[in-house]
Amino acid sequence: MTPLIKKLLVGRNLLLVALFYSSAITCLFFLSSQDLPKTQISEADKLIHVSIYFILINLWLLYFYVRNNLKIENKLILIILFSVLFYGIIIEIFQELFTDSRSADILDVAANLLGALLGIFFFKNIKHKLKPKYFN
Repeated sequence: MTPLIKKLLVGRNLLLVALFYSSAITCLFFLSSQDLPKTQISEADKLIHVSIYFILINLWLLYFYVRNNLKIENKLILIILFSVLFYGIIIEIFQELFTDSRSADILDVAANLLGALLGIFFFKNIKHKLKPKYFN
């Protein structure tokens, strides 16, 4: 196998998980709001956004960390952060344009940013504990 193919295949299970999660949340963001469970806590929606983006950025950071031999540069972290935020903004715009029961909300974007930043902080603090044997 060529070195390029080997490099692309490193962490393929992580890539599949990150792609599946990204696809699943995209579908969930377009569900009708009537189909979603009702909560008594008005802030629950923002907490959900924080949690979703915390997981999303950690999955992508982990994939690139493993793919790059357990190294990740701050430049790549910034690229992933801006990509995830751009994705969130596009989702909000599309909810406004293409759904009847959902609307764009700047507070959702802020919650997405908070979740992504918390995710980066978490990842930077635990990445040194990840062992190569878990990802081969």
